[in-house]
Amino acid sequence: MSAQTLSRAPVRLRAALIVILAVGLVLAARLFYWQIVRWDDIRQRADKEQTINATIPARRGSIVTSDGLLLAEDEYLYTIVVDPRQITNPSDLARQLAPILGQSADSILTRFKTDKPPIILASDAPATTGEAAADIENQTGMAGLAVTSRRVRVYPGGAFAAQVVGFVNTQGAAANGVERFEDANLRGVDGSLSGASDALHDVIPFDPPTSQPAVNGADVVLTIDSAMQRIAETELANGIRDSRAQSGSVIVLDPKTGAILALAIWPTADLNAYYDPGNLQRLVDSAVSSEYEPGSVFKIVTAAAALDAGTVTPNTTFDDTGSIYVGGRLIKNHDNIAPGRVDLTGVLQLSLNVEAAKMSIGLGAERFYQYVRNFGFGSPTRVELADEVGGDVKSVGDGRWRDVDLATNAFGQGISVTPLQMISAVAAVANNGNLMRPYIVKQMRYANGTVFNTTPQVVRPVIRPETAQTLTRILSNSIIAESTNKAVVPGYRIAGKTGTASIPIPGGYDPIGTIASFAGYLPSDDPQFVILVKLDRPQTSEWGSQVASPVFAAVAKQLVALVGLPPDNVRLASK
Repeated sequence: MSAQTLSRAPVRLRAALIVILAVGLVLAARLFYWQIVRWDDIRQRADKEQTINATIPARRGSIVTSDGLLLAEDEYLYTIVVDPRQITNPSDLARQLAPILGQSADSILTRFKTDKPPIILASDAPATTGEAAADIENQTGMAGLAVTSRRVRVYPGGAFAAQVVGFVNTQGAAANGVERFEDANLRGVDGSLSGASDALHDVIPFDPPTSQPAVNGADVVLTIDSAMQRIAETELANGIRDSRAQSGSVIVLDPKTGAILALAIWPTADLNAYYDPGNLQRLVDSAVSSEYEPGSVFKIVTAAAALDAGTVTPNTTFDDTGSIYVGGRLIKNHDNIAPGRVDLTGVLQLSLNVEAAKMSIGLGAERFYQYVRNFGFGSPTRVELADEVGGDVKSVGDGRWRDVDLATNAFGQGISVTPLQMISAVAAVANNGNLMRPYIVKQMRYANGTVFNTTPQVVRPVIRPETAQTLTRILSNSIIAESTNKAVVPGYRIAGKTGTASIPIPGGYDPIGTIASFAGYLPSDDPQFVILVKLDRPQTSEWGSQVASPVFAAVAKQLVALVGLPPDNVRLASK
């Protein structure tokens, strides 16, 4: 090496040292920036990107009848997918899957060779299939086989008690019936899983994750008896067919507790096909969400108020000339009948609008409407069914009420109610004057083992017990005296009232269509069942006594046979 080369060496060395020092300073500056200046930002991003959060879904509770018939439950459907490229022994896998899928091993193996992966061997398969395939996946650890599941809400009864149950859509939103009203209890509370994850978002095993277990939803037991519900649905369908009505409903109530034993609506639809646009309206529970003018069934309430207030007695006689003017409007009886002198039994037997108007006028607006509201009209019943409405009762001074309303409301015109309100009011008379809160949830069974039983609740006494008993005798006698009424149940004395109501339309009332109904209870001396039948726009007859009463009788005959209730002469003789 020459002297000149040696003299240049320190210069190169110094240059190299300067470069190294400069690079070191830059790196130190960057480290300071990221580790000191931006440390909080980096830590937050790291926490976010290296933490996995998963939801543990809660199971939605089931819905069953009082006698254990399953109406709604959660079910898991499975999808089985195969990627043949990752399978070391396709023939063995095909052989194991064949009996599970109900296919031949050769056909499965052919698909492995011809279909483009991933290959879906089964979609929305039942639990037996999915769980068996999952066992193969878990036991063998076989790559290329994947079994996934999704939870769906199913309704084993189909259209049975459909409007009572309601449904849950694929997004998990509840609609109608008990499903929606008790959604918070049925839904439960989802759990959670969180922990540190690696770059592939898998939980790091040596960094224990934290979890909050899911709390499954409560199971709901209804007051509905499946046999009674079947009777109500069958006889309602028969009544619709025989009368050629557009729609209708039947409700069966226990007057002593308020428990709803059956609630049938027609037309109906399969809850499993709720998504069909034509089914949505059919699945609405019109017994609580639709108002109607009840017609002469409402005379039970008017007679109860007048008897309880003492403005009439069973022996009061009425001179009925067939019409009366109230507030400048002419009130007439049906078919323009003018029976002359009648007592209260005759008023109800002949269903005289004129005498009902006289009774409400005799009470005066304040007392009449106080009784009406005490019977529950104008307010929701608070039953455990979604979308309940309160009906429409006008009030003096509300800007809508007119003098004539005092008369027409007395016979169920110009006042709107729900079928459940109407049957609850009739049940109050059957229950010695005590209005019960109707309920359809008998029991709630929570995941922690707690069981809540619904306790029957007296809303209020609406009339004195002696008034209720007197009115029951009058109603019973009026049914016996009304030879055209078809509500007779041989061997049992019943109490009840027919209704034939006009249907409001813009500008007045439909000149053709009516709502035919019958509300009654039996045995009249110790009522076990209150039954309301409502048929909308029947074609064979407009009268409740001709089309609704036979449905009442058909339901009542089967109910007393179902529970083994002896005929009156046998039952009373044993007392």
